[in-house]
Amino acid sequence: TYSGEFEDCRSFLLQCRLAFERSPGAFTLDSVKISYVIGLLRGRALRWAEAKSHNDSFLTGSYADFLSEFTLTFGVTESLADTRKQLWSFSQGRRSVAEMSVEFRTLAARTSWNEDALIAAFTEALNDRVRDQLALCPEPRSLDELIRLAISIDRRHQELRRPSARYNESQFSDRSRQAAQRSPPESHAPEEPMQMGRNRLTQEERQHRLRSV
Repeated sequence: TYSGEFEDCRSFLLQCRLAFERSPGAFTLDSVKISYVIGLLRGRALRWAEAKSHNDSFLTGSYADFLSEFTLTFGVTESLADTRKQLWSFSQGRRSVAEMSVEFRTLAARTSWNEDALIAAFTEALNDRVRDQLALCPEPRSLDELIRLAISIDRRHQELRRPSARYNESQFSDRSRQAAQRSPPESHAPEEPMQMGRNRLTQEERQHRLRSV
């Protein structure tokens, strides 16, 4: 479904095109294609289609005209220069390499850059820790190879951070147990001398009384 988000327009139309190509026999008429697309609209996109449907030619015209008006309304019109600027200012940030590579490929598909230029832009976008590790590896021969290698390095970094946290927690628990074991046991106060003396005197009195019987 599509609700009119500008950034999702291309993706939505791609899905529609793939549906048409998978079942060409079901979409021989332009009006059927238009009905199919409108059936997937939601929110403001559907309200737009409803307003346009009062014109009969909107539903029965050519799919090319419908598509042109659809992209004019919901598509993001970016010049080639804008896309180039986005690529050169692109950065990984807090994302994983796998996540950022999806957006990078999307931008790259809109340009006519050659492989070397894309490799340079992608390398520049990586965080320092990944880029420094890449410098120790053989130079990738393609953008795909570079992305796979960068993803592998990034995942290793993530895996190394997880055991570190578990080790610190375990170390803290060990120190706590050792401290508890070193704590002196509770000492019981000895009986007071008067109490000890009173016990012995009572025993002597008993013996004296037994002798007197």
